[in-house]
Amino acid sequence: MKKVCVFIFLISNFLFCERGIYVIKKAKGKIKIDGVIGKEEWEGATIIKKFYRSGDLNKKVHSKTTVYILYDDKYLYIAGKMEDKDIFADVKGEDAPVWKNDVFEVFIKPKFYSSHYYEIDTNPIGAIFDAFFPRKRAGFSRFVKYSSGVKVATKIKGSLNNWRDIDNGWEVEEAIPFSAFSQTTSPPKNGDIWYFSICRYDYSVYLKRGVELTSSAKLHRRTFHLYNDYDKLIFK
Repeated sequence: MKKVCVFIFLISNFLFCERGIYVIKKAKGKIKIDGVIGKEEWEGATIIKKFYRSGDLNKKVHSKTTVYILYDDKYLYIAGKMEDKDIFADVKGEDAPVWKNDVFEVFIKPKFYSSHYYEIDTNPIGAIFDAFFPRKRAGFSRFVKYSSGVKVATKIKGSLNNWRDIDNGWEVEEAIPFSAFSQTTSPPKNGDIWYFSICRYDYSVYLKRGVELTSSAKLHRRTFHLYNDYDKLIFK
């Protein structure tokens, strides 16, 4: 009986939590992954500008983020423009802990009733961490060898790792192949609904606490893995 009650609670929370709904369209042409978010190639993209402090939804966000999303038959395209006065990145290599730097993180949960989800992270110098999780807290180290095949390019607008000056920010473009999600789902069709959140760590000498965690979804606790709160992504 206890397990049934817990299941009902989780489903109710997933169904009725205050989540955003975003409809994304197919790209009109080829998107070149070069770190430059061109107006023409990203024409028609779904744009997300509202971000929230994870676990502190009513507090002001200091570092603004703008996200662009499109797709085609092979890829999910995501780009981000990040305000950042103090760009910091020194982590390199495959599946390194990029969350110790400024980082742009993509969380994707394709299936409503499953516990499977994916994480793809990039720092300002293009280091990538990606992981597949069969469920939350299922043993982090077991899944870091997963490779999404994501294509990434970044552009820094300022000086890297120099806290003495004020930077403008950095940009990222990503092409995530739908084959990255083949363990749990097929490529999306018109009308399909996935769940997602775009998240950031911003480390800065200009922030009172030294770091700010923000997300496109309203995450009610200070963790990016709270997929019950993720927003809807509708393919059209």
